[in-house]
Amino acid sequence: MEKRKFLVIVDPAHEKHLALERMLDIIRQRREWVLKFHLLIGAEPEDKADPNAPHEVIYSRDNFNELLNPLDELGVDYTTEFFWTRDWRKSIAEAGDRYECDTIMLSESSAEHKTGITDSKWALVRQAKSDVVIVDEGTSGPIKCILAAVNTQVKDEAHTRLNEKILERGKFLSEYFEADLHVVNAYKDSEDFPDRALIGRMSGLPRENIHRDMGKPEDVIAGISEKLNADMVILGISPRQGIAAKFSSHTTEKVMEKITVDVVAIN
Repeated sequence: MEKRKFLVIVDPAHEKHLALERMLDIIRQRREWVLKFHLLIGAEPEDKADPNAPHEVIYSRDNFNELLNPLDELGVDYTTEFFWTRDWRKSIAEAGDRYECDTIMLSESSAEHKTGITDSKWALVRQAKSDVVIVDEGTSGPIKCILAAVNTQVKDEAHTRLNEKILERGKFLSEYFEADLHVVNAYKDSEDFPDRALIGRMSGLPRENIHRDMGKPEDVIAGISEKLNADMVILGISPRQGIAAKFSSHTTEKVMEKITVDVVAIN
């Protein structure tokens, strides 16, 4: 039986609490897996992506009770922590280490004005030791279709292991949500054509669930996601270093800008 421990980031400055809503979706599945949750409640000072974000946040005890009531009604095993910080990313990363969380969940608050996630959010995604789930407004439970993006053309050990982790997480999530799992692999030209049989052996999926399209990765992944009406996309953060890592990170960020559904970022 797999155990999962979630660190859920709740920003009281937002009207919608998407990460908390997804947490409730997960709990309502009532699967056999052991799940624990730690809520980290505090405002993201650098969230300039949302033009409607208030300059100050006033929250009463009643507001917090209303926020947490759905969890109490479901009998959820959770703990809560409030934080005020100048270094949002560092505080969350340290909380993740402190509570030994394997998944960090936070909200993409700017789906309506999508111009890219904030620097602090991107730094968290890039540097986290755990999976990072960015919950977006385009996904509403129940989750029925999951798309995992791999790159099988790069053969080094680090990328091979990353592909394996992406597919492992895809299988787990598809089983948990009883969702269909699809895999997409973009390629740039005919000489870069991905091996469908290899992807089939790695994923155990039938041919119709494996998608290969030519084009920029962000365009291919976004296009297949829209075609399938996917509720969740799983992406890998490149293990490369230096300039190559910066370029690859930029590609991953472009994917996240183009889709408005939940993203699971795997390091």
